[in-house]
Amino acid sequence: MKYDDLVAGSGISGMAMALLLAKAGRKVLLIEKQSAIGGCMRRFKRKGIPFDTGFHFTGGFGGLLSDMLRVLGMEKDICPEFLNDPKTNRIFLENSNSMYEFPSGSDAFGKTLKKYFPDECEAINKYLHIEDDIERRTPFMDLNKLSSEDLFVLMQQIDEDSISLQEYLDSITSNTKLQAVIGNAALCYGSPPAVIPLSMHCRAAVGMHKSLARVTGGGDAFINSFKRRAMELNIDIMTNTEISDIVQRDGKTISAVRLSNGKTCSFENCILAIHPREIISILPEDAVPESTRQTIEKYEESFSFFSLFATIQTACQVPCALTSYLANDNLNEIISPGSDACAMAILTGVEVVGNDKVNVLCAFENEFPGKARRWQNVVCRENDDSYQQYKKCHAEAMIKKIEKVYPEYAGKINILSTSSTLTFEEYLPPFGSAYGIMHKVGEQSLFGRLPVRNFYAIGQSALIPGILGAMLSSFIVGRYLLGRNFISL
Repeated sequence: MKYDDLVAGSGISGMAMALLLAKAGRKVLLIEKQSAIGGCMRRFKRKGIPFDTGFHFTGGFGGLLSDMLRVLGMEKDICPEFLNDPKTNRIFLENSNSMYEFPSGSDAFGKTLKKYFPDECEAINKYLHIEDDIERRTPFMDLNKLSSEDLFVLMQQIDEDSISLQEYLDSITSNTKLQAVIGNAALCYGSPPAVIPLSMHCRAAVGMHKSLARVTGGGDAFINSFKRRAMELNIDIMTNTEISDIVQRDGKTISAVRLSNGKTCSFENCILAIHPREIISILPEDAVPESTRQTIEKYEESFSFFSLFATIQTACQVPCALTSYLANDNLNEIISPGSDACAMAILTGVEVVGNDKVNVLCAFENEFPGKARRWQNVVCRENDDSYQQYKKCHAEAMIKKIEKVYPEYAGKINILSTSSTLTFEEYLPPFGSAYGIMHKVGEQSLFGRLPVRNFYAIGQSALIPGILGAMLSSFIVGRYLLGRNFISL
């Protein structure tokens, strides 16, 4: 099997990478070790009702995300459902019983912050300015610049790469509630404010402050759109397939590998959209510097989720809405392993099933894998009483919190399914971390060209976590492989 490019891993970054290369006329093979493509973009059904596993909402519509979808030829298939009304985008702090509601748009977000925190207008102005300024000073967040600027300019460091979000927040305000509200986007990338670079937080948060949205059809809308485009561009796809071993190597270049299905694949480039530790396990030991291996061994995983999927038995149609439920205003505690404090995202909406509209609710609470590790080797967890009891107790505790912020749904939530961190490992191997590795100040992520010269790393562990960052990592590597002006908007 001869290809120009082999892409391993079919999450959103792998799908985007395959499309970019195929659009340029290259022959592409996309492999996925699971039985279906999509990774955590995949949906599942209970009683015929679809639910999302890992993709729930995003920012970037009307901006960077829309631009990338347009380049990939997917924009007509992806229909955003904007959370414009303040009642549909809320943050609740449990320890102070405080609810904050935000309309869509950066200006509206700022004005609303000032209403909630009238004594903190100077701090709010400083934060909004730095968020906007960092986006402006990040060339790769503008596809026109990404396509035309020199690679050195695109990836230049800025001062805010060396400052943690917490350092910056402490420099502008001592109000911990305001810090929690500004830093709430940390729950969308899984790194505590004390370690995440200010630059990375702002790049992840700015799109959500401009336009927060869910997508009709959830993650399946992206997968189905990709499948249509892949067929048009003659991309070959193999599931239940991964790289087994290296067949042909010349120094620091590998030109052929054997796949787990027994076939041999030769290529010019191999792009790995998988976890950094899986990447290192593929590369020859003598090709990777020991310092690089040690860096990767020190990577800390972001949290996973315990999720609850339900219907809401009401006569009226429920709104498409998001409520972030924080145990307290200390995000560093909430996102730290071993802490009892946690946060939960509660999403409501409507799914069409046949001719019926069904009110649905999905809630997911951050949890580190250790709490469910004792059942990891249980052959059939569905029949294990202790595991089922653990899930039942966790779900009941989540329902109590949901009913606190949605009293109108009390007694009307019908749980159809729950999933622990062990389930996430099946969708996001090998650890089930929702956002890959934690990104930290001063820590080099595994991104771009690897020690093997024609191998490259992409994905949400590479650049910025989440769908926006995962796709963007593919565009940056695409710029490297395909050269200047490789896209046109």
